[in-house]
Amino acid sequence: MTTHELKIKSEHFMDVVKDMKKAEIRYNDRNYQVGDILKLHEIDQDGNRTGNQCGVIVSHILDDTDYLRDGYVMLSINIKFKSI
Repeated sequence: MTTHELKIKSEHFMDVVKDMKKAEIRYNDRNYQVGDILKLHEIDQDGNRTGNQCGVIVSHILDDTDYLRDGYVMLSINIKFKSI
């Protein structure tokens, strides 16, 4: 299990926190695995961290070039903690 520190735009961050957004599409440059923790840091429109963060656990990985661009994966996520 690995923890990945990632930035996420504010509108997407709020949907994750509200438990409405259940997946993230990311370039798989980190070799994501089921069970990994994504520590999501909210960023504003200028790309600066707001200080808000939440942690999610990767529960499933879709790695299929029929549905996603080459090198990208869809990570199904479940909320672990919120800090807003």
